[in-house]
Amino acid sequence: MRAIADAGYKYIEAFSYDTESRLHPDIVFPEQVLDDLSRVGLKLSGLNISDISVGSNLTGIKREIAFAASLRLDNVALRGGIRTERDMNALLNSLRILVPFARAHGITINIRNFHNTRVETLDDFQTVFGTISNPGLGVVLDIGQFCSSKIDPAAAIDRFIGKTHLIYTRDQIGGRVVHFGKGEIDNPGLLSRLASRGYEGFIVVEPEVHGRGFERHIKEAREYLERIIGGAQGGRSASSTDLAPVNE
Repeated sequence: MRAIADAGYKYIEAFSYDTESRLHPDIVFPEQVLDDLSRVGLKLSGLNISDISVGSNLTGIKREIAFAASLRLDNVALRGGIRTERDMNALLNSLRILVPFARAHGITINIRNFHNTRVETLDDFQTVFGTISNPGLGVVLDIGQFCSSKIDPAAAIDRFIGKTHLIYTRDQIGGRVVHFGKGEIDNPGLLSRLASRGYEGFIVVEPEVHGRGFERHIKEAREYLERIIGGAQGGRSASSTDLAPVNE
């Protein structure tokens, strides 16, 4: 976390399920998380909770949502299960229960697209929102995952910007993640598109670089994206749209 703060970020996107950080209500107290962040000058942008698939433990997911509220967040993100009809039904039935529960805690649930999962395509999103109409249900648009699935992220922005609360981005060649500006993803065009449509939420930097070179890579990522955001906002700094790296 200190390396992320030293790279110039003010926020970090966290995960509650089984990662190195283990932000889970059974293991970590929210006061401990907030104190650890405060010591290095960071805040949370959001929390990714467990995926929903056939056999998911909704009681456990409810505890994760309540945990997010105790972290003073107003949103969580989640993914669907594998690409089967049963998993789509499990997702829809679960959301019917979880969205009202989350709203009672002041939390919006955002569905995140992910390659080879139940919510991967624009039609998958449409199935969800065609079935469940609730202001407490929104979208995370993951640009890298759209590119891995060979789906145009610009079309996703145009179609779902009104429901979008979070953007994930990175750069890649095919499915391989590379440094920003070295790959096939048109981040300048996509971020300009977001700005022109009035997006003011977080942009989550997802470099997927571990170990040696991590500090340099996340610093370069912030500088690269802030130049784009500043240009898209008429030369202003990234004050309305903040950057937050994931904590993996």
